[in-house]
Amino acid sequence: MNAQKKENIRTQKTCALIRKTFREMLIEMDYNQISIKKLTERTDINRRTFYLHYGSIDELLNELIDEIADGYIKMTNSLNGYYNQREIARAFLLYFAKQDELHEKIICNSNFKYISDRINRRISDINQGHIDDLGKVSPYLKNIIIAYLNMSCLGMYRRWVADKKRIPLDEFVNVAVNLVCNGVLSMPEYLNSSF
Repeated sequence: MNAQKKENIRTQKTCALIRKTFREMLIEMDYNQISIKKLTERTDINRRTFYLHYGSIDELLNELIDEIADGYIKMTNSLNGYYNQREIARAFLLYFAKQDELHEKIICNSNFKYISDRINRRISDINQGHIDDLGKVSPYLKNIIIAYLNMSCLGMYRRWVADKKRIPLDEFVNVAVNLVCNGVLSMPEYLNSSF
């Protein structure tokens, strides 16, 4: 094995170790408690080695944000907002419901709101392309539509997690998609209840 190939393998292993440790630390503590010193002590590398691969903790965070947002983007990239709104909402809910403990913490824990907001902005930018399919709707109305779709899906997902996922995933997704696309008056249970 030549020296360059060995160096590439070592670089990949070091980067993977840094990312893995960063993720573990995010599960254990708030983002603002993570420092390069703490991270390098856990990974048993020196600061210089860290800086060979990353410029800052924020760079690691940006990589994680891109990874989370890109997963959703891949699922919805080919969908048309006008015809496929149900599928877009379903993809959003399923994507986040099937992620690991770290993703759930980032999306649902109020201490991670800054990070969650950055992910949501990235997803909103992508959803703008889906809404562009609506035609002659003003850009301001498109902003309202995107905010409604993103915040309603996100809010229901957070509530589902806060309620310890007591509703089965399929039922939760079906109800949430129906609410997003048709509103609360489309729910027969709601219409049949007495006020």
